[in-house]
Amino acid sequence: MLCSHYRLLAVLFYLLVLGVAFGSESHAKAGVVFVNGVPVLEIKSDDHTALVNAIVKVLRLASADDVVDVASDGNGKTIKVGSTTAVTVTLEEAAKHDTTVSHLAELWSNSIRDALSLPSLKFPDDSYRLPVGTSKSISLVGSLSLNAVITSSNEAAVTVKRTDSGVDIRCVGVGDAQLIAESGNATRSLNIFVRPYAATFPQTLSVEVVGDPANGSAVSSAIEGALKSRLPRVPSAHINFSPIQGEALGLGKSKNYDVWVRARAQESFDGVGVVSVSVKNVAISKNLDTELWYSNSPESVMQVGPLFTSFLKPDQSVRFLYHHINAATQPLIFRVEAINDSEQTARIVVCTADCKPDKNPVVAGMSVANQFLKYWLTGTGEVVSIPPHTTLPISFRRLSPKETTSGLCTLRLLNGPKEVQVRAEALPPFDLDEQWYNATFSSTPWHEVGTHPVDDYDRGSYEPSDHVYPNPYKDEEINYEVGGRFGSLMIGQKPIAGEDHSSNLDGNYGVLYTIKAHLSNPNPAPADIEMDFESSAGYTGGLFIIDGTIVQTPYLGPKGHSRVTKFHLPPGASRTVEIETLPISGGAYPATITIRPLETQ
Repeated sequence: MLCSHYRLLAVLFYLLVLGVAFGSESHAKAGVVFVNGVPVLEIKSDDHTALVNAIVKVLRLASADDVVDVASDGNGKTIKVGSTTAVTVTLEEAAKHDTTVSHLAELWSNSIRDALSLPSLKFPDDSYRLPVGTSKSISLVGSLSLNAVITSSNEAAVTVKRTDSGVDIRCVGVGDAQLIAESGNATRSLNIFVRPYAATFPQTLSVEVVGDPANGSAVSSAIEGALKSRLPRVPSAHINFSPIQGEALGLGKSKNYDVWVRARAQESFDGVGVVSVSVKNVAISKNLDTELWYSNSPESVMQVGPLFTSFLKPDQSVRFLYHHINAATQPLIFRVEAINDSEQTARIVVCTADCKPDKNPVVAGMSVANQFLKYWLTGTGEVVSIPPHTTLPISFRRLSPKETTSGLCTLRLLNGPKEVQVRAEALPPFDLDEQWYNATFSSTPWHEVGTHPVDDYDRGSYEPSDHVYPNPYKDEEINYEVGGRFGSLMIGQKPIAGEDHSSNLDGNYGVLYTIKAHLSNPNPAPADIEMDFESSAGYTGGLFIIDGTIVQTPYLGPKGHSRVTKFHLPPGASRTVEIETLPISGGAYPATITIRPLETQ
């Protein structure tokens, strides 16, 4: 008898070992039964403790080899695991689940079968790709999951916290990590790839403009430039943003714009959100341009090299004209840049007119002059900061052979270093990345690429150019009395002198003329008169501001004529009309304006 008793204990011990080794991990919590870490059924009856415990005992002895089946009996449906009944699904229990007995029995049996077939350790997926700064709960199931230890192979990227159902992870840095789950002799790993957002939101930016008022297009342009060049984001991220409808902004006024932005980049998650941009119109006194910088020697550029260099001084306002034709047999890159190789940030006002290259030099010059006069009317421009030891591209154009680049801008150093170098040069046609490629199509290239560090090439020694012309203005008068001699004036005939007094600016390109036309009609009858433009020296066109309105003539061949405007003078009337104009880059000057009786055209 004693021997039989020990034999029975041995069998029971053996069965217990088998249960641990080959059975499932089963437990219950608040009426929910878990098998290998997976909830397989929930008992909703009021007095469920005894029933749940009984179910758990049966399932602990079950394995993946056991057949899970549903059978009928007088009380409902029974779920058998092997030959043992695990649970009977009653009508009352099915009603609490708002379903039928058959459906609930099928649902539970499938869940038990799936849970029993799990490996000893299992994550839901092989890998996850997650954004930095986020958290995620990841389940771990299997017969050995309850006591598994989970660690991260790279805590600089992913940290872990064990939970009842698996692990909570935090993505603390960009990088790759493995979650390693270990229990007994079983090991399971999960790859986590943590990547940044292309940009995070919300963000705030600020821009400064000038003008009386700063027009709406300049406000829109400044906002777009800040978004494209200054929005913090991962390198090479593309951004798209909602259309910006800038409004004219008076002196000293500010306005906020909320812009919806999407940022996208490879190996990053899309960033979507709002950027609040504050625009301020800086109330600064309007300075007349003290100098005209003239980059046109040579006009036809046949090789790479420097074209113009000068230095912008504090609170100095200069007008910079550049006009060059690619006379080489290969493409060239034309660049104008402001170089701040100092320890201070330079704040400069940039009022720029810059056209896309054109094979007609006069068309290029007319386009630029038209832009220039539009911002000249109100002094509209943008305040740009150039950090220490960085450069700012003011113009950046790729020129095919025989194409002309032309520009006319006002530059003013508000504060910062004692000088900022401004340089124009022709560069070889080197390969451009996407941002710099986009810059070649923009009249404001700093909006595309921002500033960039000064390099040894930027620090190269360049002699200041000779073509610097003080006081680039001309005040003229025309007198015309109806019935008398025609009023006449030649534009570009008397060149202004250079700073060195050894050179003159033939044609006065870029010089602003202010003409006061004194008109009178002493006769008892009304009179209609006209202002005529003649291309006296060759192919060109005329551009004028008359009573605050810009008027452009057609392009004219040698000795061609075009009426600019006409005036009506009542009997005995007189008036003075202010006219502003400038010689067009690429055109032939001098040109003549004449005031005379209106001719029938």
